[in-house]
Amino acid sequence: MLSQGFLPNIKKHIVDRGVVVKNAVTVFPSTTGPAHAPFLTGALPGQLNIPGIRWFDRTKNSYQDYGPLAWLQFERDYVSPQAFAMNTDMSGKIKTIFERLKGFTTAAIFEPITRGAKFVYPPLANVMAKVFGPLRVFTWEHTDTLAARTFEIVYRCSSMMKWMKLPSEPPAFSAVYMPGVDEVSHEHGPLSKEVRHAIQNVDNQIGHIAKTLIDLNLYDETAIVIGSDHGLRSTDLHFDLGQFLTTVGLDVRRFPVTFLQGLGEFDATVAVSGNGMAHVYLAAEGAEDKAFPLQYIKHDWRQKPSLEDLENYKIRKGHVNTIDLLRRLLPVQHVFVAENKSTFHAYSSDGHGIIRKRGQNEYSYDVIKGIDPLGYASIVEDGKIAYGEWLNDREWLSATCEAEFPDAPVQVSQIFESERSGDLIINSRMGWDLMPETPPHRGTHGGLHSSEMRVPILVANSRYEVKPDQPLRTSDILNILLA
Repeated sequence: MLSQGFLPNIKKHIVDRGVVVKNAVTVFPSTTGPAHAPFLTGALPGQLNIPGIRWFDRTKNSYQDYGPLAWLQFERDYVSPQAFAMNTDMSGKIKTIFERLKGFTTAAIFEPITRGAKFVYPPLANVMAKVFGPLRVFTWEHTDTLAARTFEIVYRCSSMMKWMKLPSEPPAFSAVYMPGVDEVSHEHGPLSKEVRHAIQNVDNQIGHIAKTLIDLNLYDETAIVIGSDHGLRSTDLHFDLGQFLTTVGLDVRRFPVTFLQGLGEFDATVAVSGNGMAHVYLAAEGAEDKAFPLQYIKHDWRQKPSLEDLENYKIRKGHVNTIDLLRRLLPVQHVFVAENKSTFHAYSSDGHGIIRKRGQNEYSYDVIKGIDPLGYASIVEDGKIAYGEWLNDREWLSATCEAEFPDAPVQVSQIFESERSGDLIINSRMGWDLMPETPPHRGTHGGLHSSEMRVPILVANSRYEVKPDQPLRTSDILNILLA
């Protein structure tokens, strides 16, 4: 659309004054919330201990111990009012950009990650769009427009109306979140005319933001970065992973309505993110036989099943290799499992690979059996990498940023750093997602496919040198913002 001239404001105010990064990748999971955090912290989701837009915390032991508030203690669903808990869920050891700029005025506009921001403008418009969008009374385009108008109000009214909690000086940094393209893509598909219209609306809002900066004589001294927290892929087929696991003899707790599923114990929890990836948590003891259907059996969730347990997992009708069960499903591209803190297995329907981490920043990848699950054979043939070779994270990014599963050794390693990650992590196949079809949706993200992982990054007027072909992770953007 940019080359076709459909985004004149982005071209004028960003491209013509800066650079378009061609080899930028986001993080795993490639989903709203956890994928916002790298921009604002410089850290990856696993390092921040927020491994998905939904997750389950097994360190709390048992649902029964928490009574009616069990679902608040054990779980997060950031596609809900729990989004505001992201700020406290993130590791306090890693500072946000707002905390780094403590002595300056900062603003978070519709952005869910706000820790340390001096002024926060919560995304109430998002709620309005979800409620009134089907009636066309208040749409996602209205939400993006309101985000830009809020920016304008904050800056234009910076010297007045203190009683409205507006800054008394223009913010040194503002994060503005426009969710319209993402939401419309889910509903209509990422290649739809509706999405093209939503992108053009964002372009219009960039024009309004630029005009505000020009009118206030801030344009030439302001760096602007436009980025996406994830890409998207088209979806036509839907697979209810949680429902499937109930058919093999497990009681499964699954999002998004866990709080309506009672306080009884479960053998498994399924937490899907972006619809394209899922964490699967299993009780270490396996599924116990019940004397009657509603019998309560308490699990100690602090215990994690080992790799051997997963390969011979107890269900009510015997035992099953959960890894083989899942990786041979048509909707599943990958199953990832951590053997320990430095060894991670990657399974596909016809292959088995192993990722190892050494020290703080070295990774190796090798194929154990069958066809390479990550599809890196052509990269090996080109001499960019060798199976079993140790490379640092920048070398892996440079070698694989254009592959179908970019940066996978680093991304799989980092997500398992979170104690809240699942025992099995599922990456769905292209064309499929891992949620029921209702409500209807035609776009998916969350997984490791290049269409989800490769993202646009545009930088204008920055003192930080950025090259068009330079491989970047979204976690690198913090340095650009702070330059």
